[in-house]
Amino acid sequence: MTLKKMLPIIAVLSVVLMGGCKKDTETATVDSTTTSSDLLVAKSGSEGSSSSSSYNSNNSNSKNSLTIPAKNAIGVPLNQVITANFNSNISAELIAKTTIVLNVANSDSGHDGDQEESEDHDSHMTAVAGTVSYTAATASFTPTAPLAPNTRYKVTVVSKSRDEHHIYHAKKGYAWFFTTGAGTSVTAPSVTSTDPLNNATGVALNKAVSVTFNGAMDPLTMSTSTFTLTQGVTVVAGTVTYTGTKATFTPAASLVAGKIYTATITTGAKDIAGNAMTSKYLFNFTTTGGTVVDLTAPTVSLTDPLNNATAVAVTKAVAVTFSEAMNPLTINSSTFTLTQGTTVVAGIVTYAGTKATFTPAASLVADKIYTVTITTGASDVAGNLLKSNYLFNFTTAAAVIVDVTAPTVGTLVPASSATAVAVNSNVTASFSEAMNATTITASTFTLKQGTTAVAGTVAYSGTTATFTPSAALAGSTVYTATITTGAKDIAGNAVAASKTWSFTTVAVTVVCGSGTQSFATIVLPIVQAKCAPCHGASGGSAGISLTNYAQVKAIGARLDNPGMYSKMNTDACQIAIIKAWIAQGSLNN
Repeated sequence: MTLKKMLPIIAVLSVVLMGGCKKDTETATVDSTTTSSDLLVAKSGSEGSSSSSSYNSNNSNSKNSLTIPAKNAIGVPLNQVITANFNSNISAELIAKTTIVLNVANSDSGHDGDQEESEDHDSHMTAVAGTVSYTAATASFTPTAPLAPNTRYKVTVVSKSRDEHHIYHAKKGYAWFFTTGAGTSVTAPSVTSTDPLNNATGVALNKAVSVTFNGAMDPLTMSTSTFTLTQGVTVVAGTVTYTGTKATFTPAASLVAGKIYTATITTGAKDIAGNAMTSKYLFNFTTTGGTVVDLTAPTVSLTDPLNNATAVAVTKAVAVTFSEAMNPLTINSSTFTLTQGTTVVAGIVTYAGTKATFTPAASLVADKIYTVTITTGASDVAGNLLKSNYLFNFTTAAAVIVDVTAPTVGTLVPASSATAVAVNSNVTASFSEAMNATTITASTFTLKQGTTAVAGTVAYSGTTATFTPSAALAGSTVYTATITTGAKDIAGNAVAASKTWSFTTVAVTVVCGSGTQSFATIVLPIVQAKCAPCHGASGGSAGISLTNYAQVKAIGARLDNPGMYSKMNTDACQIAIIKAWIAQGSLNN
């Protein structure tokens, strides 16, 4: 702007610079009579350094600040109100000619600091909606919505000039930049807990008072101005510290005994986003000692077991919790008793904190009702007695019957010493009680012919164990069955002693070569007796299955051979039986 153009300016609205520089005090002032056809906002280049600085809420609120936020400020709160301070009150005429414009700055939007730029340049920026207000020597811009985080903004104080047709045209005055912080919260902070609690009593005289907030606070707003402690109208001297989300007021000297104190957090306390508390937060507490007299009778607040509880263990230690600290000397076996009917239970009473415990000297009796009594002899530390005896009942658990009886083996099939037992019979044994099925196996239930174990499977159902041979038993043969002590009942008790019994199978009816020849009852016994020695699993000609029709048939085809006959030591009748069976075509095989 040329000097010639500036000469007609009657008054200049100038920005008050930070630090009160002499150059600023020499700029022209504006009063209520000022009028101009070409009113501008004066530029200034003396406000601080052009380098960026972290946002400081204390500095930004200073009356010496040129603008809020300061030029090149960073970490600005998202709910920040933008203001410009002038060196004189703004008249109605000047209000009509002055406004504030806020834009989201482009990355290439000039240098930081004061500048006069063309209207075209700002038209490429994104305008921020808001309202402008004026108070005395301050113009304020309040954004309609919170600002965007981590965003660079440009503020311009715009003056207007009037042409010959009395129409105002905007011109650029003072401009500056700032950058918002990362926070997105615009929620006011609040106090979530205090120490001591509100209305606490008996507080130690050397107590440091603390409050915890719902989020991180601006440490610069945590001071003796925003966190105070008073006793009546007397302000308590002390220091305030802040860590994490907790502020602590430490009195400079011990508090006075028996006095009520009030802690106050003012609305000057702000979070790191710049949000202030919506209202003062106050809480009270009373220090210990002094003239504070406890006249409240104690009560029982909790019992263990609960009143009318059932199935309580006979080894249970009975406990009661009081509403306050009690005089330990009044908590004893005289004031804390346990009875079963009219019988007093012997035991020991202990006390800790607010809890008294009665430990019986021996286990209680099962399935009985017991009564606990706390008498009025019990008193708190101030000497206040229980108003009346406190009683409650509980019932012990029923006696647990422990099974220590060994099971026995009862009915046997075939019975011991039985004869003429069918060769296709199963062997069973019943027990006196339910058994553990996992202990009834081929190892604990066996069947032998002499010393030779009979192959078979073992099953258990109800109280009966069953041994099923894999093949028919031999006729006219003694077999021995055994239940060992490995068999146990469901309580884990084993049979007292192994049970052994024997039986004899039925004699085989020999029909020499006529009629139907049963393999199981007639042929197999002959084959097992005569062929097994050579063709069994351990014989010299092992490898032939004596229960396989094709293989036995091959043997039978050679029965007429004199050498075979001699080796088998088989009479003519047995040979005839085998041949008749072969002729029947593997009957029963």
